[in-house]
Amino acid sequence: MTENPASTTHPTGIPSGVPPSMTRLADHWGLVLTYGLITIGFGLVLALWPDETLKVLAVLIGIQFILTGAFRLVLAVASRSLDGGARAVTGLFGALAIVLGLLCLRSPLQTVLVIGMILGVWWLAAGLVDIVGALRSSDSHRRGWDLGLGVLSTLAGAFLLLNPEVSLGVLVIVVCVWLFSYGAIAVVAALVLRSEERRTTDAPLPGSTRLAT
Repeated sequence: MTENPASTTHPTGIPSGVPPSMTRLADHWGLVLTYGLITIGFGLVLALWPDETLKVLAVLIGIQFILTGAFRLVLAVASRSLDGGARAVTGLFGALAIVLGLLCLRSPLQTVLVIGMILGVWWLAAGLVDIVGALRSSDSHRRGWDLGLGVLSTLAGAFLLLNPEVSLGVLVIVVCVWLFSYGAIAVVAALVLRSEERRTTDAPLPGSTRLAT
């Protein structure tokens, strides 16, 4: 029996047809840094808004959901650090995040209870997935921050689900804390990844010697 030449994946597990530029983007520390800085920016906007309204909160949460979904979809399609199962789950949650983001931007869903429940379910589910993924990951550089992000989201989601009748003020505080903490962890992770990338690049090749200066 002969092998099918039209293989759907590369040896790295990345689906065929994915541009190399997207793979470099998915595995680059700059993507994580950008995501972290934007998340912190959303937290600042929400915290400094003179008169927070439910509409403002829903819009910011909706945009954050869409951003998170796009981030996860890029990782699912092009990252070399994910195996087949993790790639499928990441892509599924990325698509789900975009759908939830669009729902949050719809006026009929803008009630404190609905927004709180959507956030609670998403944070809890995504946090548990991130924790499991971190524990199964073979990439020691990403395991720590994936675990930290997962624990943070799980705790925030559990709080909202256990306290569904929170006021708008409390919900704003919880969202701000999550945005600042999640963004800060992502920024630190990006800087660690950058340091590891530089260390790997600067390391001498096996069998080579440095020239004396």
